[in-house]
Amino acid sequence: MSVKFETTLQPPTLTRSKKVLISLALSIQVLAVFAQPFRFFTRSTGGSAAVTQPLRDTLAPYVEFGYLDHGYFFFAPDPGPSHLMRFEMDLSDGSHGSLEFPDRHAQWPRLLYHRHFMLAEFLQQLHVPPVDRSLAQEDPGLVDDWTQQRAIFESVRDSFMQHVANRYQSSNMLVKRLEHRLPTDVELYQQRVRLTDRNLYLELPDVVLAEASARPVIDIPFRFGRELSPSPLAQPGMGNAEEVRP
Repeated sequence: MSVKFETTLQPPTLTRSKKVLISLALSIQVLAVFAQPFRFFTRSTGGSAAVTQPLRDTLAPYVEFGYLDHGYFFFAPDPGPSHLMRFEMDLSDGSHGSLEFPDRHAQWPRLLYHRHFMLAEFLQQLHVPPVDRSLAQEDPGLVDDWTQQRAIFESVRDSFMQHVANRYQSSNMLVKRLEHRLPTDVELYQQRVRLTDRNLYLELPDVVLAEASARPVIDIPFRFGRELSPSPLAQPGMGNAEEVRP
């Protein structure tokens, strides 16, 4: 004779207060994920729409702590210009060579290209023009902060230059920042300007603000992702371009 024992498993239950807390936490998370892109996509030249500010400002500590406010500009419909680094150098054999990063032809796999893309953007974000000493008497504190920020930019820039100089045995090197702007609607649809058109590239100055003015890189016969001289640097399509490290 066998005896069967039947057990009934009771589903876990939550008290009303726990349900309220969980619902509140989920609601805050959903609103925080929504608040930042909602404010971003209502931006215009006059700023973001007023209706988006209360929600975003209220959730600001949570959004910033959770790093939920990153990346929207890059993936926006109008991400703005991109930036490149251009290295011009004298090589040990007496020839002149130049490299551009990022280089989608030479840097493969794509992750290597993306690394160089981020390095170029990083250098651009750090850029601070040379200190205008004429402001020293007007605002010494501003000049001190300015000098510190400039020193950070120069340190990273010089690190890039030193790495490339060591790699290619260059005794004299210059690095330039290039800006690759997007074509306008007229250029794109009427003039059929290609994204790689050299007129879309600007050489960004590194001078005191009063002297600064970006100029088109139209007097330099380069194609995007290609070296200017026949020096044996990064070869397009070879996938073995030098990796620049800060």
